[in-house]
Amino acid sequence: MSFRNEEKLRIASGKIFDLKNWINDNQGMILFPSRTINTIYFDNIEYSMYFHSIEGTLPRKKIRVRNYNKEFDFNGDINQEVKISSVEGRFKTSKKINNLNNALKLGLFDQNYGLCSPVLNVSYKRSYYKIKNIRLTLDENIHYKRIFNNNISKFTTFDNFNIVELKYNSNKYINYVKENFPFERARFSKYCRGVEFLKFNYCNEL
Repeated sequence: MSFRNEEKLRIASGKIFDLKNWINDNQGMILFPSRTINTIYFDNIEYSMYFHSIEGTLPRKKIRVRNYNKEFDFNGDINQEVKISSVEGRFKTSKKINNLNNALKLGLFDQNYGLCSPVLNVSYKRSYYKIKNIRLTLDENIHYKRIFNNNISKFTTFDNFNIVELKYNSNKYINYVKENFPFERARFSKYCRGVEFLKFNYCNEL
């Protein structure tokens, strides 16, 4: 099992040009071509994973299915991922599932959180960079859709913020990141932000 350090930071749209200049100035290189990521997050009826993330509870999980197209292929293979945050660090497990419709209708069972149903669809464009031995990804054009009664809503909420994620396997790069990344260091979770946009705001309007 390989643990890694990672940090998700929000970047205002007006700072994207400055960020890309900073990547160039630090001899950053493009790792892979940009691509669309489409994700469905699952949670139990109490939204325990959301609240554990907000509270910083350890250990905690996020459960999601993901593909790399603008729309989900309900008949093709989909990656099911479990992302675990623990005292030691963070790691991710992944496996293929071949029936997304069943996952949406029946939910996914987790030994810690019980039966988890689909609650949120998040899509965005991701770009991949490397600076020294630090992997940097930039997520832009983030959109959220509520999932209700196992159906993905046609209504989309657009996020004005973008996300930079810094990942590094060795503690020796922590100081480099802290001293050289010249942007606001504010924690950001796409899942939590999407839930707050769609689920709780919707409930407050009822």
